[in-house]
Amino acid sequence: MDKLSAMRTFSCVVEHGSFSRAADLLGIPKARVSQRVADLEKALGVRLLNRTTRAISLTADGLAYAEQCRQVLDSIEELEARVMGVTSSPKGRLRVETQTAFSRWILSPKLIEFRDRYPQIQVLLGAHHQVRNLLEDGIDCAIRGGPVDDSSLSALHVMDVHAGLYASPGYMQDFGPTAEPEVLERADLVGWFDPRTNTPRPWFLRSGASSYDLKRTPRLLLDDPESAVAAATMGAGITPASPFAVEHLVRQGRLVPVLPQWHLRPQPVHIVYPASRFLSARVRTFVDWAFQMMSNDAKLHLRPHDLAVIGNAGRGATP
Repeated sequence: MDKLSAMRTFSCVVEHGSFSRAADLLGIPKARVSQRVADLEKALGVRLLNRTTRAISLTADGLAYAEQCRQVLDSIEELEARVMGVTSSPKGRLRVETQTAFSRWILSPKLIEFRDRYPQIQVLLGAHHQVRNLLEDGIDCAIRGGPVDDSSLSALHVMDVHAGLYASPGYMQDFGPTAEPEVLERADLVGWFDPRTNTPRPWFLRSGASSYDLKRTPRLLLDDPESAVAAATMGAGITPASPFAVEHLVRQGRLVPVLPQWHLRPQPVHIVYPASRFLSARVRTFVDWAFQMMSNDAKLHLRPHDLAVIGNAGRGATP
């Protein structure tokens, strides 16, 4: 069995969902397509496809193999083009993972620019608030907040996010003035917790050379910052949030900054990818584009005080 031909045939069947269509595109009889896939399954010792008279579908093993198979074939094609001195636009499937807030407010609105610039790259963007294993899950690269402690990953530092505290105007009107962080000890707090350990995320605040470590644990904890923000807009209390994720809510008057001169411990943002993997042209292209896009996006570099100025301006007040 020519394994490379079998992999290409299997990938074509998966992409087009049909043995007949794959046969037409590859210029070979349908029976040979079926035989190549059967030989591949025999060599691997697993069933890759479920076949019926009307349709085919991937098995769990087939789904995992198809993703890796596509990456291998794309890498071979790029390597051959490089050796032969062929210059062409990067192409192939690119799987990217990021946190929900980054996907919603930063990456997704900009992807049309990337798509138009690199029309031969197909982007699969996953948004999660839990950290996934890039190698095990077939992920090409990810954008993550927080320190990177995994030695199997290469990390490109983009910036630091200074999360602040926010609440609804109605809640703050009832709560009263907030001049110092000690007032948080008697406030309703909406916090985050780590779903892997079920432990609350700490509220360690800084303002210049001053710091304040909130000892009190919020009574309401969510594992998704976006959900915590949604609760805060409904008057549930004070919650931490990244300025870029709540700027629109401050402009709309649905949230107000609390103690805007203070912020939580800065969280670094990195673009990460497997250190041991050959970095294909499509991955390198996306990494370079994402780095420049995020470095130049003023919204990502906002601080809580900036949102206080925006909020005051929206209410017609002098900052």
